Amino acid sequence: MENRHREENGNFDMRAIRTVAVGVGLFFVAALALQYSDQLFAALGLAWIAVMPLLLGCVFAFLVNLIMARLERVYFPRSTKKIVASSRRIVCLVGSFLIIGAVIAVIVNLVLPELKASTGVIKTGVAKVAGDFYGWASQNLDSIMGSIDSASLENLERSFTDLMASLSNGDSSSVMSMLESVFSTAGSILHNVFAVVVALVFCLYILLDKERVVKGANSALDLFMPAPAAASVRRAAHVANQAFSRFITGQCIEAVILGTLCAIGMGIFGMPYAVAIGACVGLTALVPVFGAWLGGAIGFLMILTVDPMQAVWFIVFLIVLQQLETHLIYPNVVGASVGLPGIWVFSAVLVGGALFGVLGMFLGVPAVATIRTLAIEHATTVRERRAEEKAGEA
Repeated sequence: MENRHREENGNFDMRAIRTVAVGVGLFFVAALALQYSDQLFAALGLAWIAVMPLLLGCVFAFLVNLIMARLERVYFPRSTKKIVASSRRIVCLVGSFLIIGAVIAVIVNLVLPELKASTGVIKTGVAKVAGDFYGWASQNLDSIMGSIDSASLENLERSFTDLMASLSNGDSSSVMSMLESVFSTAGSILHNVFAVVVALVFCLYILLDKERVVKGANSALDLFMPAPAAASVRRAAHVANQAFSRFITGQCIEAVILGTLCAIGMGIFGMPYAVAIGACVGLTALVPVFGAWLGGAIGFLMILTVDPMQAVWFIVFLIVLQQLETHLIYPNVVGASVGLPGIWVFSAVLVGGALFGVLGMFLGVPAVATIRTLAIEHATTVRERRAEEKAGEA
């Protein structure tokens, strides 16, 4: 009994020592982070720049795999032929990119010609207004010049003279500033293009060997985490994968429904560019709840070039359609796909948008669905454990 008591005291002492050591270590780490915060943030910024293309590749792989996994289930799934099994992955991968490219091409071919036509009308209208203004100014030049005092004219002339003198003398600071701005913009564009290319290449590597990627992630969990924690992480990842997959599927279905209803309604009311604006509204509706307004703004400008009154009626029609979509279609379609009640979906979009902008609006619904599912599972487990303990005590 005494030996057991000593062992328990020894274990308690070791746990206390480890706790104190961890606390002191965390204190020193926090102190160093505060002392060298500028260097730390700079290092984190460089690490983010390096890792961002890989994270973007993971996002691309997740989205493409939503199509690819479905194609793999219909590409001779029961065939035992070696050539079918070996070609399944590459054929489904190519098919996924072809489907995505075809959807983009259809939307561009529907929207771009009409947008070009409306842009041409806008240019013609602007040129006409400019010509009318020039004619009016020419006829009223004397009265306009009489309303401008001589001091204003002298200040304007002095500013113009200073500007020309600066340019003629080769003001190096302004020239260098302009060159720096040009090179900075070009560098940013090239960096973004390079990041997208690297992300696509990384996406291909993941999709071509996704089973090994999953196996490596499981091995890393087993290596760095205890078994219960690794199991919890696997379960959370599985629930999150289902929630995000169902959310994206539901979001695409909802966008197709909204775009179709917009095109049909515009056709019934005789509004121009019905198919093009419906496709544009459906595409921008991929951003939850509020995205369709961007497509509506583009549609308003396009109709404005044909008939300003119809453009006003289009806004009224879009408001009614958006209310129908926000309160009826979206919560039921997307909520049913992720297993959330409509009020949860609406609240997740509003809170996510307020906290994190467009990204929060897009990720709020699947994140809330994941947390809710895990919380329900945990509460169920706790209730079952308590019921078993009560039954054992009885």
